[in-house]
Order: sequence, then structure tokens, then C-alpha cells
Amino acid sequence: MKNVPARQELGWPVYLGDQRHDAAAQESLNPAPRPLWHATVGRSVRGSPALGETVIAVGTGDRNVVLLDRASGAVLWKVGVDGSVRTGPLLNQDRLFVATESHSNGQVYAMRLRDGHTLWRARVGSVLAPLTFDTTTGALYVGTDGGAVLRLESEKGQVQWQTALSGAVRAGPLITPHGLLVATTSDTLYLLDPDHGAVRAQLALPGTVLATPATDGRRVYLGTVNGRIVAIDLESGTTVWDHAAGDAVYGAPALVRDTLFVMARNGQLWLIPVTQPDSATSHALGIVATAGPTPLASGGGVLVASVSGDVLLVEPSSGEIRWRTQVPGAIDEPPLVRERQMVVIGGRGNIHTFR
Repeated sequence: MKNVPARQELGWPVYLGDQRHDAAAQESLNPAPRPLWHATVGRSVRGSPALGETVIAVGTGDRNVVLLDRASGAVLWKVGVDGSVRTGPLLNQDRLFVATESHSNGQVYAMRLRDGHTLWRARVGSVLAPLTFDTTTGALYVGTDGGAVLRLESEKGQVQWQTALSGAVRAGPLITPHGLLVATTSDTLYLLDPDHGAVRAQLALPGTVLATPATDGRRVYLGTVNGRIVAIDLESGTTVWDHAAGDAVYGAPALVRDTLFVMARNGQLWLIPVTQPDSATSHALGIVATAGPTPLASGGGVLVASVSGDVLLVEPSSGEIRWRTQVPGAIDEPPLVRERQMVVIGGRGNIHTFR
């Protein structure tokens, strides 16, 4: 019998752990991290994993959800679902939430953490965008490839409302004091009433947003596939500034204190002071990247990853590469760090950890 925990006190309620994408900003790594363990769990691991105190949860392209022991990499359980998992699971204490990609039958599942048992599932349509869980209200927000946004009650999976928007939803919804923010592929940012789903406002964007934006509750920061980095004031619904990235932005930006970190496809790492965007600096790293950056604690550097499987630890002030390694396959999601353990999802169904 495997010793599977019944719950995790520290959850993973949204994409990358929190809506600023700075979950690793209090973390540090050894100057030259060494491999700890690696595991292969399927044909491909899709989306960003959920990290608990003692577990890692991932979804796979061959229709499975897998729970692993974070210390050893041992598979605790593996459960099949009805479609490919394009986005990573979310973790809330004693359960996981995960959605599937399927042209007509995509579903959201709630699974018991202890054994992967399905507590409920709801048919919503094909889901390619990260899910968002509101720890205050217990609501689960879902965006679909057909342009629907839904609010599910997380205890039994009942649909509380559904709103149709123009364009597909590829970026995760954001919970803010001003409402629920949803970006679509129609180059539009929508502000929805989180309780009823009504559209409160909408704003045309200078390009398509595929990666989940970052927010501090006052502003939202996003990157577009035509190479723009934009800051929007949520109270007024106006663009505060618009900065050129030099190439497409496919990965999520990270906001640490007053600095926005953005990775462009051409390997340019941007550091933008959000109150003084004209003072932005960038470093050419010589890679091709579709994953966002992972800033560590002050002085700890910034982790970035490439479509060639490179993982780099970069000095943010100079752009110097302090450490470098490579894993098999393309890396599409940012490296994650929790308790000095780095987790990297490779492109061949492999999970690599370093310490």
C-alpha cells in the first residue's frame, strides 16, 4: 500500500500557484542544482503541474492524471480521464480539479487526492485554458475553446452560470476586486460579473493573448503574440502603457514587487519596472522560448527554459548565465520551485527535478 496523503494544506489554486506568477519569488536554489529524480508518466505531460507540500500532480496527453511523491518521484496513482489534459491540475486541500481537451465532450473533473476517485465531473466543452479556483467563494472558473466561460460550484460541480464570448479562451481567467477577467483570441479583454456572468466591460487588445496574464488586483499585465507587453488599469479600463517585446510572447509574465518579467520567443528576457516602463532592460539569451520566466528570491536569479530543452539560471542585472542544463524534449511551461526543489516538465512525458 502506498502512503498517499489525504490532503495538502498549501494548495495550488490557480495557474503557476498565484495570479502574480511569483510563487517562486521567496525561493532559492543551490548555485549549481543537481538532478534529484526524473520520472516518465506518459506520452507527454501537458500544462503546468500543481505542487503540494509532498505531491506533484500532472495531466498527460494520453488521457491520464498522475499523482507523484515530490520527494522520490514515485507514482502514487494514475487515473484515466475522457480526453487529453491540455492544462495542468489545480490542488485544493483534499481534491484536484482538472479539465480535458475534446472537440465536443471536454469535461471538468474533481478528483479525491487520496486515490484519484472521481467525485464529480461536468461536461463543459473542450478546455485548453488553465482553470481558476477562488479559495474565498469556492467557485471554479472555466474557459473553453468555443468561447464559453463557466462558473462551477466546486463541491458537486453544478454549473452556476455560463457566458458566451467572442473568440476562444486560451488564457486562464483572473479573479480581481473589479470582476473576472477573461482574454480571448478575438483580441479582446472581458470583465465579467463573477456572481452572474454578465459582461461588465470589454477592451480591445493590441494582439492575441495566449498566456495567462499576471495581476496585482489593480492592474493586469499581458503579452501578445504580435510582440506587445501591455499594462491595463482595472478601475478605469484603460491602457497604462504598451511596450514592444521584439517578438511574440507565448509564456506568462511574472510580476515580482514592482518589476514585470517577460520572456519573448526570440530569447529576449525583459525586466520592466511597472511604474517606469521606459527604464526597461532586456537580455538576449540565445534561445527560443515559449515558456514564461520564473524569478527567484532577490539575488537568486531568473529561471528560463527553451523549446530545445535548455534550462538556464540567469543573473537578472547582467544577463549572465549562471547555470545551464538540458532535458529531453521541448519545455513549454515555466520551471517551478518549491522548498528549494526545481521541477521541470520536458516534452516527452518526463518530469525532472533538481536540488
